[in-house]
Amino acid sequence: MGCWGITAFESDAGLDAISLIRKHLPEQGDVELRQMLAWLKADSWNAPPEVSEGVSHTSPMAVAELIVKFQEKDFSALDGIRGDKKFSSLSSFTASKESLQWVREYLSETLFYSRKCAKEQEKSGVLWCGWFQERDWKHWQAHMEKLIGRMDELLTREGETVALWTGSVCQKVEPGKMAGKKEGEERENPHRSEEESMTFFERELKKMFGTGASFSEPRFVGNCCYGRLTDQIRVKINFQTGMVADHYDRLKVTLLNRNEGMIDSMVVKFRDVWGLKNTTNPNFRDGVNPHIWSYGKETSWYVYQPGKEDYKVLSEAIKTYLEVFQEPEEAMQMGQKMC
Repeated sequence: MGCWGITAFESDAGLDAISLIRKHLPEQGDVELRQMLAWLKADSWNAPPEVSEGVSHTSPMAVAELIVKFQEKDFSALDGIRGDKKFSSLSSFTASKESLQWVREYLSETLFYSRKCAKEQEKSGVLWCGWFQERDWKHWQAHMEKLIGRMDELLTREGETVALWTGSVCQKVEPGKMAGKKEGEERENPHRSEEESMTFFERELKKMFGTGASFSEPRFVGNCCYGRLTDQIRVKINFQTGMVADHYDRLKVTLLNRNEGMIDSMVVKFRDVWGLKNTTNPNFRDGVNPHIWSYGKETSWYVYQPGKEDYKVLSEAIKTYLEVFQEPEEAMQMGQKMC
């Protein structure tokens, strides 16, 4: 078995598991997580290895990533492999709490034994559990922790069965026409909310400046937030990387005059505002430097996920800077709006 990345979808084991699941999927029907796990366990090639082996890429890991892709409505790596749309055309994808718990425990125990194995291998000079680079070993652990976290989130939902995906009901239409739409119109997903259509960066900026910001009319585009500070001054806030290209560990705040261009700018590092954050990850006993990690198509907070209080502290720090450029009356009005 080979791999060329961190995730199961970047490994032979993961792609083999997805291929087997695709083979068993019904055409536009219903599927349960329990069925997927049964298909994998019954197949000698895709059967999950013992967790005590601490294997990096397994079929249950691929299933966990599959669940996340359904949750995020990302079928590019599913239907895109064959182009048959067998995944996105499913009527429903559900999971019992028992099945979700099994996947969660499998991932958790695999991570535990991988770390245990890594410590044993260090005694014989083998580093990072066989990964070529230390950063890959750390990124794999962080990825596993995120998958476990996603399973935990699903397990907190009400009921014994969790709906992972509900597809749109297909209508029989004439060839060349779309159901429920006039000719020439694009079909839209009526269940797709504004939040779901936003990128990861846009959602994070909205958490920071969507409500109670010290500027008005916030707009979120790409990895930038734009707003109005005064009649003449506009605000631009965007994520930036530091020494590492894919690590976004700071925000840059830029003030722009509508007629004269840039007035001033400031960089706010997450570590300067939040400090090192404690984590249960044994690789970061002294704490982790908060940052967003972008790897391939995956973007998320690395190890530490900020909470509401963190977002509030960061927003207040930027507010203090922006108030320097506000007229007293405007600053007072913004303060009244925030109350």
